[in-house]
Amino acid sequence: MSNSYFQQGLDHLEAGRLHEAEEDFLRYLEQCPEDAMGHNKLGVVYGRFHDFTRAKACFQKAIELDEQCNHAWNNLGNIARQNGEIEQAIHYYQRAVEIDPHNPIPAKNLKTVKRQAKWSPSRIKVLFQKNKIN
Repeated sequence: MSNSYFQQGLDHLEAGRLHEAEEDFLRYLEQCPEDAMGHNKLGVVYGRFHDFTRAKACFQKAIELDEQCNHAWNNLGNIARQNGEIEQAIHYYQRAVEIDPHNPIPAKNLKTVKRQAKWSPSRIKVLFQKNKIN
């Protein structure tokens, strides 16, 4: 029955029925608490709820269970990027790319965030300080 909860959760998530998806993934994780992808998908649900604290905790749990869970690394990068933590986002995306260099999503995210880093407020401030006339 646990796999059906996971599949139902995926179906509900895809259909935008977030409360149902949350319930299904929670039920699934009651039966399979060591499944990294279950925690990752629950994190996606919380991310869609804009509950980034719970989402981040789920992604971190997924990585704790499986350090090779590139989806969770990518999702942590998404949260960091959204919070303006550009260097942290780069770190997370790089880790996802290291795990699966053939996955185009983290590679694209890494490329985008590296472009952002060039023009982030902290980077611009450093450039102005370096060029300050005394």
